[in-house]
Amino acid sequence: MWITILVVLALIEVGLPLLLFLVRDRVTFFPSTRPTPEEGLEWLNGRTEVALIRIPRPDGRELAAYDARPAGAEGPDTPVIIFFHGNAGNIASRAPLLEAFVAGTGVRTLLFDYSGYGGNAGSASEREVYLDGLAVYDSVVEGGVLAEQIVLYGESLGGAVALAVAAQRPCVGVVVQSSFASLSSMASRVYPWLPLAGLLVRGAFPSAERVGELECPVLVAHGARDEVIPFAEGERLYAAARPGAEFLRVEGAGHNDFFVTAGAAYLGLVGKRVRTWTGHGGVSSGE
Repeated sequence: MWITILVVLALIEVGLPLLLFLVRDRVTFFPSTRPTPEEGLEWLNGRTEVALIRIPRPDGRELAAYDARPAGAEGPDTPVIIFFHGNAGNIASRAPLLEAFVAGTGVRTLLFDYSGYGGNAGSASEREVYLDGLAVYDSVVEGGVLAEQIVLYGESLGGAVALAVAAQRPCVGVVVQSSFASLSSMASRVYPWLPLAGLLVRGAFPSAERVGELECPVLVAHGARDEVIPFAEGERLYAAARPGAEFLRVEGAGHNDFFVTAGAAYLGLVGKRVRTWTGHGGVSSGE
């Protein structure tokens, strides 16, 4: 009997982590094809100007994106936030949030969908979302925006993508909200009874390592009551950043209600940081 129990436990401790590793993209990314990007535009109330655009990748595929601008946001000297959303939903489901975000920060913002999201061709993986982010960044620059005016904003898993792009492209600042130190760290917290799970994904989404290499300003924001990505992950990410990084604890905020709880004061703070960073013109040491 004891041998049987030990065999079952061994199968669980080894087999389940291996299974999670094999289907890691399916348990990491939760793309939605509906509502469509066009349908998302119908939910806007006109507070900002939002246009649906298509951004080409080097392989010929296109990514749907919303280009949202406050009044008077034009020219190469105008700050631009590239917004990297989390692992679930799509840009259409975030259309009202985008409008409120732009109205609250006063900054032109580009919100795009990853491969496999919102009707985009392809499927999401760590490699693919990095390529998506780089394609969007390069498109913004090719459109005439200076690197000194670009800020990367990453929400949840999008924080890891934003940091990956910042490691390869110059930007003036990065905001990482409700994100994690690494996928391995998250796996260890979610599956503490499966130590092999964290080991198998070691090296995936190494945000703590990347944030420590950035020379540009970094703001890490995290809800104190985050039930999806523990607050300690945000603290760990901030601890890995270079001196001068800023940490913002948002009391009462969970994961999915972060913007509602943080409110206008948070958006105003982000807008203020963006204007300060772009006004000083400091640039990270991306390749």
